[in-house]
Amino acid sequence: MTPRGDLAGAYFEQLRACFERAADAVGEAGEQDLEMAGLRLRLRCAGEPMRAALLPPFEHLVVTRRRAPELTVSLFDTASSGVGAPAPLWDPPEAAPGTSRVARLRSEIAYVLAAAGTGALTAAEPVAGEAIFHIPDAARIPPSERAAPLRDALQLLMASHGRWLTHAGAVGRGGRGVLLVGRGGSGKSTLALSCALAGMEIAADDYVLLETGPSPVAHAMQSTAKLTEDSAARLGLGGDAIAADAFEPTLEGPAKALIDIRSVAPGAMVRQLRIEAVVAPVLPSVTSPFFAHTASKGEVSLFDPSLRAISAARGLRAVAPSTIVQSGFQGGASLAALADLVRLVPSYELELSPDPASNAAAVRRLVDDLD
Repeated sequence: MTPRGDLAGAYFEQLRACFERAADAVGEAGEQDLEMAGLRLRLRCAGEPMRAALLPPFEHLVVTRRRAPELTVSLFDTASSGVGAPAPLWDPPEAAPGTSRVARLRSEIAYVLAAAGTGALTAAEPVAGEAIFHIPDAARIPPSERAAPLRDALQLLMASHGRWLTHAGAVGRGGRGVLLVGRGGSGKSTLALSCALAGMEIAADDYVLLETGPSPVAHAMQSTAKLTEDSAARLGLGGDAIAADAFEPTLEGPAKALIDIRSVAPGAMVRQLRIEAVVAPVLPSVTSPFFAHTASKGEVSLFDPSLRAISAARGLRAVAPSTIVQSGFQGGASLAALADLVRLVPSYELELSPDPASNAAAVRRLVDDLD
């Protein structure tokens, strides 16, 4: 029973009823079980279009042995089911060009997020372990949602189990690794992919579920990665790996292509890594050797990446802002978890070389030295 005056709870119940009608309309609610962050997660899709659009990035987490799930996310779209979302119980924000404004409702039991630009809706009751995701048309899911499917739903559900959505990559060896942190454009994705291509393990390039404690762990979510044309070229991922028309504009600015890590680095994806350090990649400054030109040819001289220890406070400043901005309702708790992490493990800054292989080698040496 939803308490009187609980708009978030009331809307959750309405959206759940819409999902059930959508499943009836298409004749099924196909189910897929995942093992994510040590929890059983069941995805229920009303129809094939939603399954085909959003489930492939989770295939590395699929389990076939059935048991009762701790968490459930139900997915449907209007175009394939004919069932629309309930009318909003709030004043919808305007979808200005180039923005991604989100309306947020919360109560003691429920949460609702409504994206004005994409029309995506997420409603969740974390204590019950249930969330519903709706979008108008599965065939027109925007790049941001395809890059990190169900991010809001997973964030809301996992937080109640002490797993914090963190804007970071994670790479390592033998189950041990480092968290790659920093704002968008700092080189995280290129560094993470260069490590995977160099034979290291990778749990993610952009988002992990961070479980803190005496032995912090980064858990894998989706297997997707985003690369600019320049990054793809430097990694040697040409037309055979990424088609020219795959690069699409993003809210951050430069066009990026969405790739599956498993396709470019087979066998590199792992479900989790024990985190033993925080590494903040930074682009070279104007005073670095990267900008030194040879007198005869005017060519840029390569240099080795530079790894240096930084304070816990600087490590926190590298990971916290972009994570907190995207953490919605759990900002305070997420910040506390990140503060615990940087107090427990050392932080480093890695000034990147133009050579991805050299950067990957530097990370590999650090992981080995931390043993």
